[in-house]
Amino acid sequence: MPKVMFEYGLEPALNALAYLQQRVSGLTRLKAFKLLYLADKRHLELYGRPITGDRYVAMQNGPVPSNAYDYVTKEIGGGKDLPHFDEPDLEMFSDSEQEVLDEIISKYGRRGASALVELSHDSVWQRAWEEAEAKGKGSEPIPWERIIEHLVNGSDILMALLDD
Repeated sequence: MPKVMFEYGLEPALNALAYLQQRVSGLTRLKAFKLLYLADKRHLELYGRPITGDRYVAMQNGPVPSNAYDYVTKEIGGGKDLPHFDEPDLEMFSDSEQEVLDEIISKYGRRGASALVELSHDSVWQRAWEEAEAKGKGSEPIPWERIIEHLVNGSDILMALLDD
């Protein structure tokens, strides 16, 4: 199967984190990364592309946006905190991206990190995490095509992406 890749830029991912930080009280790094995963999946399901385009990896607590994770870790090290982000630039979001972020915040923003970890432990994560454990690694990439396969309209999305 051909590999599905999306254009990624750190700025949109950080802008999405800033958007979440501004609207979700007590936002931790773990919770932010789970909300990003849910938003990327939902936007992909509805519009055929994720919001951030980041590459996800399976880690013990669920899927993590790899580049955003690396940036946050470099900025402030380990722990549960996020760096303070400036106001999000709403012009960077399409209407659909902002709508999906708002939907995810409304639906999941008040849930605790542990509930979001459990929610993100879907079959896509489970398969990649089992591969990581079998290799004795702490993470394993989650291919976009694997995420797409598990969406309700995944075969249509995959066909449309591969036709482009």
